Amino acid sequence: MNRKRVMTAVVIFALLCVGVISCAPEALGVTGGSSAAETPCAANPCESTGNQKKAVGSGNSVSRIVELREYEDSGWPYLYDTYTNHTDKTISSRQYCMLAYDKEGQPLKLQWYIMDSSDKPAYACLYDDHDEIIPGASADSGWTLYDGEKMTGWPKIGDGGPNRVAYALYCDRRIVFSDGEVWENPEYEDWLEKYKGKSVPVEELKNYYPSVLAVTLQDQDG
Repeated sequence: MNRKRVMTAVVIFALLCVGVISCAPEALGVTGGSSAAETPCAANPCESTGNQKKAVGSGNSVSRIVELREYEDSGWPYLYDTYTNHTDKTISSRQYCMLAYDKEGQPLKLQWYIMDSSDKPAYACLYDDHDEIIPGASADSGWTLYDGEKMTGWPKIGDGGPNRVAYALYCDRRIVFSDGEVWENPEYEDWLEKYKGKSVPVEELKNYYPSVLAVTLQDQDG
């Protein structure tokens, strides 16, 4: 989702209602399966405007930076993701995993989709993003987080306590290009095994971004 810096609570609420999401605790991947337990999230609970910015990059790779931010009007927390396509092909969709940690580097189980009362807390959320990103461009998006202290009048989640997210780690599982080519991240399963549900040193969390993945395309093989 692409974010405006200033949004009203009413608009956020409406945007969170868009789409249908199915987040199941510790479910096995999405269609096609996965060797590691994770939570599939099938729809974006937030806004997406398609805004893109020209990016500077070379070689076939993708990069991202994720920051914890707050809405200026309400103070509600959200994860702000800036994703850059450094390949010479247009990205048509991506599947990536999100993990969250507190200020001490302890993993957090979140109810990732706060509008779905059936959603159960999970360490990871696997999300399918269908925003198109042209070569050399960046797209920014965000994910709203629950905070019981700031979301007055909002349905209570868990103990209704404050948001404790201080850091978030994102990693692509696969990228689909507009010409039909699919890139599967060969390091994804190792990444999931290393980070999901595990405590992580704070310095490592602080230095995780910018995150860069080298992408091998078919015309590079051989």
